[in-house]
Amino acid sequence: MNIIVCQAQEDKYGNTKENIFIAYDDRHNYLGNSYVYPTINYHQTNETPYLLFIGIQVGEQIEQSLADEVKQRLFDAVLQRAKVLREERNELKCRIYAGFQYDEKKLAFYLKNGFEEDYSIFMETTILESTYASLPKDIQVEEYSVANKENLASFKAQYDEIFVSPLDGEGFAAAQKDDKSFKNFYFYLDGQLVGECSVREENECGWIEILYVLQQKRGLGISKKMMNYIHQYFLEKGIHKVKLEVWGINKRAVSLYESFGYKEVGRGDMFPGITI
Repeated sequence: MNIIVCQAQEDKYGNTKENIFIAYDDRHNYLGNSYVYPTINYHQTNETPYLLFIGIQVGEQIEQSLADEVKQRLFDAVLQRAKVLREERNELKCRIYAGFQYDEKKLAFYLKNGFEEDYSIFMETTILESTYASLPKDIQVEEYSVANKENLASFKAQYDEIFVSPLDGEGFAAAQKDDKSFKNFYFYLDGQLVGECSVREENECGWIEILYVLQQKRGLGISKKMMNYIHQYFLEKGIHKVKLEVWGINKRAVSLYESFGYKEVGRGDMFPGITI
């Protein structure tokens, strides 16, 4: 059986047809697709700001040996395209990567093709009463609810600017509606917004769901002040163990959490990749 790999039209995300590949057999039966999505992110992956995300999907109910061959052909095509895109921004350090939930078989495929292991990591710490640090007077905190559509739209706009994957706004609001322990906070410095965070409680543990400082306000030690506030918030509720999940490639965030005593306790989603 011949496997024909061709390029498609633009997708709904605005990805150009040059970045999308579809595989058919010689009877024009669909076998699978792959794509590469380029983005630049100085916030979450500042060491490798140019990111090229690869996605591969093989059609269902295809015999395994054929599925393996189709996947390899689609990978080869999309990797070659990623390398072309990489040359277009040669001044930036780049990482080509894939992302998926824990799946050893998928990971093995990428490792076989020269990618390196990478994960989101779970971290936790135990906060003590002695770690209390009062909030400086120039920092103000305001709680807000994403049940308010304007608040949600504002939060999503800021989030999407900073994080690689866009926020599912409706899903985020629904999760908070179902879990009343969610709290969202704006942080202001002398009246100007500088950062936001979302936290929640689960099984007598605190979770830091989202935390970020606006790009133009970094380097002022604000993230540490936000962490102190979050820890004090949990302490006042009688919670001493705090957990979070962070992408391992986000070295700046990992370093921040380590400075507060957080240790890696597990791994979550897989993000195999190669830095070029």
